[in-house]
Amino acid sequence: MGKFAKRKEGKVVGKDAQDRPGWKGPGHVKKDGPAAKSKKEKMTEPKSEETEPEPTVPASLQQTLLNIFRDAFPELVASNDLQRVLQDVKGALYERDFNRAFGTDEYLEAYSLRWSPSRALGYTTMLVDIQEYLAPHLGLVEQSQDSADPTASKTVALHVICFGGGAAEVVAFGGFQKFLEDSISQKPKDTGLEDAVAKISITQQSKIKLYLVDSAAWQHVATKLNEGLSSLPILKYANSAAKEANRALLPAGEITTTFQKENVLDMSLPQVMEMIGGELKLLTLLFTLNELYTASIGKTTAFLLNLTLASKPGTLLLVADSPGSYSETTVGTEAKKYPMKFLMDHTLLAKEKSEAGDEDASWEKLVSDDSRWFRLPENLRYPIPLENMRYQIHLYRRV
Repeated sequence: MGKFAKRKEGKVVGKDAQDRPGWKGPGHVKKDGPAAKSKKEKMTEPKSEETEPEPTVPASLQQTLLNIFRDAFPELVASNDLQRVLQDVKGALYERDFNRAFGTDEYLEAYSLRWSPSRALGYTTMLVDIQEYLAPHLGLVEQSQDSADPTASKTVALHVICFGGGAAEVVAFGGFQKFLEDSISQKPKDTGLEDAVAKISITQQSKIKLYLVDSAAWQHVATKLNEGLSSLPILKYANSAAKEANRALLPAGEITTTFQKENVLDMSLPQVMEMIGGELKLLTLLFTLNELYTASIGKTTAFLLNLTLASKPGTLLLVADSPGSYSETTVGTEAKKYPMKFLMDHTLLAKEKSEAGDEDASWEKLVSDDSRWFRLPENLRYPIPLENMRYQIHLYRRV
């Protein structure tokens, strides 16, 4: 058995930079004394640009999502070659040789097993954090305020196109759907809660239609993980009561995943328009946009403009990436670096003229945060150590 296989019940290890500004650690206790700041000093102290929201996704659900990754690739988990394969993939990623890193099913499985789980948990948290904006798009229904029948509703499936999407997105949207179902089923019926989620209810027709687009061949991995969302978890050494209570994360068919192998930078406007179609969509670029800018700022700008032209009003665009991402381009004779956020806003928030001659922005920004942390709960278990995730997040709506 390989090193990782022997530790398959090992604890998740979440590592952060030790010198992260403002980080006091989980055991930090405020001490009174001469060094303590006064209340007045604290009030005038500038707010940190980095935010760390309270955990919103239960650790039990996060553990279930990790188990789906583990159970999807049992042969690789138990393989003596796992460590070698992971090192090969890591080396290819370091050299930015993406054709090699994602060139075989074995390497894609290894990447999914090692790097996708923490991303999936982080993405689930992102979706939960922006759920109020997703509610009108979801495979959920908002109860009519005017109808005499409290169950009267209209079902709308959530159509999602993930550009650069792969393993993490499949499990993340499964986790998001499960979170919503659990949240709604656990809410008291007579509290009159006013938030967006309290106004919606799940129906049997509730679905998420996921469409992945990437230059790597994720079909094999995406199919395995999509099946894992509706498969019974693998139980070892479980008693009869545990086996009796064993349930899949979601009923079969609640999430459908379709994959298309395509380099988005080579897509024409007609191709983008055909892909997006006439329905409202959630479009995502999760840890993808800065890589596109790095490949070509010109082509990436053209791609974003094509998304703008192809999207109908109300379409949402979710972008997440590493904080402080910069891309270099040549202006005149000098090479300059620009923040990803600047390049993105310059394109998406540009004014466009209407037929009446008025100028309106193409998109409006609903959420923007330059730095957030997703931290793994300490009690999670997984056969391979995973890391916490720091990211920037931006949500736009087509106007």
